[in-house]
Amino acid sequence: MIRLKELKKQLRKSIAQKWTTSFVYKMIDKSISKGFQRKLKNDDFTILCSNCIGGVIYNRLNKRFLSPTINIYIFQQDFISFCLNLDYYLKKELVFVESEYDCPVAELEGDGEERPSITILFAHVENEETARAEWERRKSRIRPDNLFIIMYKLDGVTVDQLRKLEQVPCRNKVVFTAEPIPEISWAYYIKPNMRHHYPYNYMQKNIWGERYFERKFDFVGFLNASGSDH
Repeated sequence: MIRLKELKKQLRKSIAQKWTTSFVYKMIDKSISKGFQRKLKNDDFTILCSNCIGGVIYNRLNKRFLSPTINIYIFQQDFISFCLNLDYYLKKELVFVESEYDCPVAELEGDGEERPSITILFAHVENEETARAEWERRKSRIRPDNLFIIMYKLDGVTVDQLRKLEQVPCRNKVVFTAEPIPEISWAYYIKPNMRHHYPYNYMQKNIWGERYFERKFDFVGFLNASGSDH
C-alpha cells in the first residue's frame, strides 16, 4: 500500500513537471501575465514585503526589482520594525549567523526595544555572498515616494502591532489574514486553502499557473492606487 501511494505521488509529480514545462502552459502563463501588465498604470514602485510575494508580483508584471525584500522571509514583528525604521536598517550591514534553517540567515543590528535586531531568511538564495550582493544592490533602488507594503497576520503578530504600520508613509499597504480584522481597514481576508502545503501564504498555483492570491486579491489595483498614506 505504501509503495502504491509513493508510485502515485511520483506519477503526479512527473505529469505536473511535463505540463509546467510544456509550450501550451508557457503560452497560457504568458497570456495571464500580459493581462495583468495591460492593467498596470503605475511604474517604478517599491514593494516591501515579509516574504517572496513581492518578487512574484514584480516577475508577473515584468518589472525591475526596486526592493531589497526579494526572495526573503522576515518574521512579521521584525518586518513591522523594519518598515517603521527603514532608513535606520538600510544603513546597517548584514551579519550572517548560524541557524536551524537550510538557507543563509542574517541579522540587522538594532539599538533597543524600538529598533530591535531583526532576522532575515534568504530562502531562495544559494549562499551568503549572493544574498549580500543582492540585498545591497536592490536596497539602493528603493522609491520612497512610490512605496507599497505587503505583510501577513502570522507569527503571532497582534492588532496593536499592525496599527503601528499606519505611521509609515506609503502609497498603499495590505495585511493578508486568514480571519477578518474589522479594526484594521487595510486588512484583506483570504480564506486559506488547507489542501495546500503552505495554506497561509496564498502562493500556490492552479493548473493554469495562477497563484492563489492572484485570484483572490486585485494586486494590480492595489499598485495603481492614486491615494497616499502620507
